[in-house]
Amino acid sequence: MWMGLTVLAALCVGLLVFKMKVPGGMLVGAILGAALLNIATGQAFIYPQAKVLAQALTGAYIGCMMTKEDIGHLPRLIRPYLMVLGSLLTLNLIMAALFFRVTNLDLLTCLFCAAPGGMSDTPLIAMDMGADGSVVAVMQFVRMLFGMACLPSVIMLSDRMIEPEAAKELEEHADFSRAVQEKKVKPTFQGFVPTLCAAVAAAVLGKLSGVPAGALSAALIVTAWLKLSGKCPGMPMWLRRMAQIISGCCIGSTITRSQIIQMKQLALPAVALCLGYMICCVGMGLVVSKVFRIQLREAMLTLSPAGATEMALIAADLGVESTDLVVLQICRLVGVTLIFPQIFHVIAFILL
Repeated sequence: MWMGLTVLAALCVGLLVFKMKVPGGMLVGAILGAALLNIATGQAFIYPQAKVLAQALTGAYIGCMMTKEDIGHLPRLIRPYLMVLGSLLTLNLIMAALFFRVTNLDLLTCLFCAAPGGMSDTPLIAMDMGADGSVVAVMQFVRMLFGMACLPSVIMLSDRMIEPEAAKELEEHADFSRAVQEKKVKPTFQGFVPTLCAAVAAAVLGKLSGVPAGALSAALIVTAWLKLSGKCPGMPMWLRRMAQIISGCCIGSTITRSQIIQMKQLALPAVALCLGYMICCVGMGLVVSKVFRIQLREAMLTLSPAGATEMALIAADLGVESTDLVVLQICRLVGVTLIFPQIFHVIAFILL
């Protein structure tokens, strides 16, 4: 019963926020609906396996957009990736130094609080290395919520202010693309079923592999291979919306009343973290855009600290349908998960 109520709450609020034309509204509203239900009752629930389904659907959606030209672009993403990772590491260290100065938290906890990793993975890694996992979880929750609920609007407004002509052209192109898609013969669910089964199977194997973002990456690779070989007819739009609802349920059902209460004690670090990410996203996004000749909105989205799955869904709502963005987000998550903890360990070993 509670799972049905969770999905219903996410769907209703998601549709409401989507109709209000909030960037990423379906996902943001779904998170809000599930979270409100969980805060009010403590009973919001969805099976953990649903997250794998959401990642499979998102990977399938991205894979359906893949073209041979996109494959040829992959080598040129190395330098933007290194700049993005370097920028996020620099911000991470600055924020950690600030937290260490204004709070009584230990250095390792401060380092993990500002890490742009996964909300579920980062606290586990932090606890394994001796940091305070509960504090890290709260700060990661703030990062995730800001990255998905607020940052897309900041990105869109910043793009319109800094490059109004390019932003207008991008939005007009997105509107034109939607109009063209509506006139085309829409993909049917029956035709998409074989691709969907392959994506789900790949996502399960990717999840079992233990590789960061493995489910999304595996589903993307398999679907892209089917698309490039001419065996993928396309994904119905309502399935992408379903992925947003499922993702929103998975995230919103983990938000508890105790997390909201604990946020009061970490108000200053939380505000500083959000401001830091906003400045990094807009400022370094502008640098990445100019240096590598990437559209500004896409460049800012590459520096967003939200998850790869969520950013892929939100980016499409902002008119950015780029496989490069998703590849950079997945690589960002892998780099943060594998490299940042080692750097934190070295810093803590030297300074403590």
